[in-house]
Amino acid sequence: MLVRLTGKSKHGKNRIQQHGSTWVVVQRGRFAGRAAFMVASMENTDRGRRDGRWVHIRDDKDFNWEIIDD
Repeated sequence: MLVRLTGKSKHGKNRIQQHGSTWVVVQRGRFAGRAAFMVASMENTDRGRRDGRWVHIRDDKDFNWEIIDD
């Protein structure tokens, strides 16, 4: 599944600027006790690998998200 992230915080906006707004969902689970999904950037970082992070399904502090391809 592909999602489009939109930055809410300065941190989120910086990640979008670095890695783009389209991310791949690689895992669903829990992060910090809340429902979340792990996303990976579409492109490799300057370190040669994709960036990954957890995004809370509800009220993530850094990102808004929307499904763009199921």
